[in-house]
Amino acid sequence: MLHAIQGRSHPHRHSLFELDSALASPIPHSSSPISSSSDSLLSSSNSSTNSPRRRRVDKLDRRLSYNARIFRGMRTSGVKPSADDVQTCRREARDAFTDASGRDARLRAIDDALDTVEELILFVPDVTASESEQFFVNELSAFLAWIYSSMRFSDCISCLDGHFRDLKDRFRRLLPSIPYTSEQRHLITLRFSQLCLEYAEMVDEESLEWCKVDMEYLDKMISVRERRNSIGKSGGIDNYEAEREERRLRDIADRIRYNLERVRSNSRGETVPRRAECPRSSSNRTSINN
Repeated sequence: MLHAIQGRSHPHRHSLFELDSALASPIPHSSSPISSSSDSLLSSSNSSTNSPRRRRVDKLDRRLSYNARIFRGMRTSGVKPSADDVQTCRREARDAFTDASGRDARLRAIDDALDTVEELILFVPDVTASESEQFFVNELSAFLAWIYSSMRFSDCISCLDGHFRDLKDRFRRLLPSIPYTSEQRHLITLRFSQLCLEYAEMVDEESLEWCKVDMEYLDKMISVRERRNSIGKSGGIDNYEAEREERRLRDIADRIRYNLERVRSNSRGETVPRRAECPRSSSNRTSINN
């Protein structure tokens, strides 16, 4: 972890679990005329992000995980972690969970990861002011997705309904920090929709509504780019990049839509696979590897 904090020159990765070098080019905010509306659906007075049920408010600092203590110290010193730091913590947590022998060791690995997330989420601004902050929130959502996906399919975790409420509270904190005009926002919603599918039995209508609203914005952005690309076809580099952006957005929208359809299918009594899998798009631009 200390090595990650010292070396921050590596390029940021847009990942859904271990996703996705193909989605690595961010969409400039100025490229879309669609404004960022208020996230009224996400602004609930019942949100318990700062005090989720799993938070151990009386937990002594010396009992926190090593990385959690590092981030607590950084916050005290006014130092902000980077997206690379979050990515490294996720890898370490995944390795610890994979290498754990026995139920107690797996529980400790998950508990340590949650300690780390509880410290990291305190760095999330109300509104991100730069791409680096958006990359940070994006990587934090990937960390959350790994934790709660692992919990969902682990034989050592119970009380799944409570865990879904916790993950929802945390995504309620992340999503409003990034405007709808940013691709990072839609990648985070894609992760949340994937978790909704994996926790399909516990999903509520509000969670599905978050995803539906995001898809509406995505459809508008895609329509704007489609018209712009059809008018400005020149075969040049700029047009090629614009078409890549359009395909990337369409791929994200299709995957969110697919996840919602599967959640609806589950509510009608159809079977959801143990590990939710999205079909590969024709462009084969996105993959999910847990």
